[in-house]
Amino acid sequence: MNALMNWMEQHLVPIANRFAQNPILKTMSEGAMSLLAVIMVGSIFSILNGIPWEPYTNFLNSTHLNEFFAFIPAITTELLGLYMAFSVGRAGAKNFGQPESAFMCGILSMACYLVLVPIDSVEGVSSIQTKYLGTQGIFVALIGGILSSSIVTWIIQKKIVIKMPSGVPPMVGENFAALIPGFVIITLFALIKWIFLLTPYGNPIDCIYSIIQTPLQALTSSLPAFLLLILIAQILWFFGVHGSYSVLPILFPLWIGYAGENTANAAAGLPIEHILNAGMWDLACLGGAGATIGLVIWLCFFSKSAQYKDFGRLTFPCGVFGVNEPVIFGLPIMLNPIMFIPFVITPVVIVSLAYFLISIGLITPPVGLIGAGSIPPFLHGLANGSLSFAIYELIAIGISMIIYYPFFKLIDKQALLKEEQGEKNE
Repeated sequence: MNALMNWMEQHLVPIANRFAQNPILKTMSEGAMSLLAVIMVGSIFSILNGIPWEPYTNFLNSTHLNEFFAFIPAITTELLGLYMAFSVGRAGAKNFGQPESAFMCGILSMACYLVLVPIDSVEGVSSIQTKYLGTQGIFVALIGGILSSSIVTWIIQKKIVIKMPSGVPPMVGENFAALIPGFVIITLFALIKWIFLLTPYGNPIDCIYSIIQTPLQALTSSLPAFLLLILIAQILWFFGVHGSYSVLPILFPLWIGYAGENTANAAAGLPIEHILNAGMWDLACLGGAGATIGLVIWLCFFSKSAQYKDFGRLTFPCGVFGVNEPVIFGLPIMLNPIMFIPFVITPVVIVSLAYFLISIGLITPPVGLIGAGSIPPFLHGLANGSLSFAIYELIAIGISMIIYYPFFKLIDKQALLKEEQGEKNE
């Protein structure tokens, strides 16, 4: 283990440091991390509203608490793309050399993002579909935020702004200084939207997801194809694209049929015919995308650094219920080269081993219950009609912990050194 840690420190840490110093990647990372509070609050209330226990659900419905719990995610995580546009634009101003223009860049970035979002008109009433403002729009928000903030800061640095006399209050001067950059960047994004309107996609958000999904639709439901879809989803998540939105639309139509057939077979005492179903995908997402349940356990209970210990305590409850956006964007895993390897290979290892054990008859497969991803491990296996699969989910947690351990130790060691150096400087 020490040899592995030394190798990682010699090879991965320098790569991570280069990533950390790149202004574009730094902007994306800082922009995502600044949304941790919004993500956490939305995730917690999503969990509270989605616990699949009938007495609890009936209580929420009778007291109308379900409406209260649903409202908070609707204005937090379901608007994540909108918040991301502002935060990335704001971070871009700082990293591109204009920290004093951070708020202006954030506002202009958000305006540019809204320009790209399609507008519907029904009976003379214009509206925006909120699906484009949530996680589905994160990638466009990231790219748009970087593009808009880089152009705005360049215009300011070239002094192509309206300058007011020295006697004018600073607030008025700043507002006039934003006019030319704002006009240029919003017009540019309007032209980009116009170009997409001339295409079959209609807007850049649908274009990106169509381009990603179309090549995947030719894949079958074989194990190699299933593992490939898992890999693609993790890689997309790593770069800030919602991997589930890209992959699951291909699988859901199959899974719905699989669940019905498997449930009927189980009730009749017949073997489960379709093994690679929704239950196996949920297994790949123990704790959320990347099977990060093992990572959040290390963070919560074994971190030596105060930073990751506190972060782990916040994210562990979410991870138990399969919500890990706080980990992806807050740790972060996104664009973090140290965490790329375990994030990609952990779900592949867990699913591959499960498939092998099912094929030799040691465990029975899940029926593939749709929408059960928020059920905690073990209970998820029971809900899918398989005690042996439920037990394997506990084993899978251990596998996740083993794979993530050296990478957790590395980031925890780095954070601890920074904290100790900070104390010495004080």
